[in-house]
Amino acid sequence: MSIESLTGAESRTSARVVLLAPDDTVLHMGGDRCRDGVPRWFTPGGGVEDGEDLADAAVREVYEETGLRIDRAALAGPVAFGVYVCFPRGRLLVQKNWYFFHRVERFTPRMVAGAGYELGLGFDWLPVGACGSSDGMIEPERLVALVKRLRDGDVPPEPVDLGGSHGPVFPED
Repeated sequence: MSIESLTGAESRTSARVVLLAPDDTVLHMGGDRCRDGVPRWFTPGGGVEDGEDLADAAVREVYEETGLRIDRAALAGPVAFGVYVCFPRGRLLVQKNWYFFHRVERFTPRMVAGAGYELGLGFDWLPVGACGSSDGMIEPERLVALVKRLRDGDVPPEPVDLGGSHGPVFPED
């Protein structure tokens, strides 16, 4: 039995991408415009649409959220997975995140398309050592170790388990 079937939680699958630049920085989205005002940073990516392949979703989400076009064949992964649990609008959401990896020259991201809340998010290139550890960060702590491994050229043959993380509880809208 799954937590979704036991609790009636909404289940969502997402595809995220670790974009690593030559200066050992990783692109993150977020900032202090998150819904509850707490600064949070996370890797680009989002929901997988019905019938969509994980890698195709990762490529689409990176384009929509950053304007960067990636060749699907250039993605490594999935290199990791994790579970994110939150309570938007007072309802339990269990999100299964699949992470891909792509080396990229540093660029200035721009939101091309996205949900309303995403349009106000900022971008920052965080040093590898700061991934998963910035103030208010909600991504799994194991992300730092994974990014260091990827940076050093060690792409895992099977996805690494990043464990779970959780977000804030929001009151009913």
